Amino acid sequence: MFATVIGVAGSLIQARFVTPEDLGYFRSYSIATGYAFILHLGIFGAMQRLYPFYIGKGQKEQAQRVAEICQSWNVAVSAIVSGGFVVLAVATLCTGNWRATLGWLVQAVAMAGFIYGGYLGASYRSGHDFVHLTKSSIYSSVVGLLTLPLFVLWPYVALVLKSGLTGIVSLGYLHYYRPLRIPWRFSWREWFELIKQGLPIFIADYGKTVLWSLVEVTIVLSQLGVRALGLWSMSRMVIEAAIKVPQAITSVYAPRITECYGRTESVKECMKLSQKPVLWGTFSMLGMAVCSSLVLPFIVPIIMPKYVAAISTMCLMTLTFPLMVLEIPQNLLISMGERTQQNIVAYAGLGCFSLMALGAVKLGLGINSIAGASLLGQVISRVIAGCFLYSTYRRQVDAPGGCR
Repeated sequence: MFATVIGVAGSLIQARFVTPEDLGYFRSYSIATGYAFILHLGIFGAMQRLYPFYIGKGQKEQAQRVAEICQSWNVAVSAIVSGGFVVLAVATLCTGNWRATLGWLVQAVAMAGFIYGGYLGASYRSGHDFVHLTKSSIYSSVVGLLTLPLFVLWPYVALVLKSGLTGIVSLGYLHYYRPLRIPWRFSWREWFELIKQGLPIFIADYGKTVLWSLVEVTIVLSQLGVRALGLWSMSRMVIEAAIKVPQAITSVYAPRITECYGRTESVKECMKLSQKPVLWGTFSMLGMAVCSSLVLPFIVPIIMPKYVAAISTMCLMTLTFPLMVLEIPQNLLISMGERTQQNIVAYAGLGCFSLMALGAVKLGLGINSIAGASLLGQVISRVIAGCFLYSTYRRQVDAPGGCR
């Protein structure tokens, strides 16, 4: 909560001095990092599953082998991709474009944080370890807070320093206190076994989260320009700051649904468990969205006057609140291990959103049409997931001895 408050305060101060053009220009460099993120291939997702599994079975040597392969792969990928971004930074510096140089250097830090930092986060398992995870977030937020005075004088440079330094502090802290201090070791055979475990899960999750966001910003940048990307990015920052409540509701019920399915293997029982949070959560989050839409037109001109043009986009994005709660039943597809269905849900929604967004922009409907298309794509994903769950429910009910 402390880190969140600092982050929100910092974003508000940042918004008063950074123009949409500067924010959009800076944000455009992160698109390459987002697409490069796929290179970890779900390795630390496999580690999150297999490392505690082998520890629980008392097979500590096998658990360490898993961790060694994950560490070696993620360190190598981080070094190669981050090195590529440094080369791009040097190349742009030679052309005299110092703004682009700073943009690429920040991506070098971000890539190491995504890949190697993701592995480190997966290695923190005990309560004592989680304290260090929390401290890394707090310390990086405090460092970001120290850069705020620079926004008055050099907004773009301050934006770069805030992003770069917070990433370095967080990654450095996690590395220093890493619970697993293991040697470098790599085996293609063992690597391939980990890929088989982690990649199917990663592909679906990547499609509905990281890739979805990347497609949004790619369409905004390519079709509407840098300023529009700045307005879009600030809108997302505002919504992500307010979305903690529906995220909390979803995160609480996800493990409960998994436990229920593991105990009963009944879709009916799991749907009964999710019925109350979905109904109450959807209506309460819809009310929160309406209230936010009524308040934003009065608050934004005061606290972030440079982003008044984004008010309507922010108001439209508040509909994400109830949609997040409606995602709760989709966790049942994960519990059932339905990899194919998870991918259909993710990529059917993403494909529909992309086509609708591109068509709307071509018609000249602007940035709000992209936000609306994204919301409709999420609705389509929820509907498809519901159809899959209902089909499984019917099969269970119609089976001999099925519970009606």
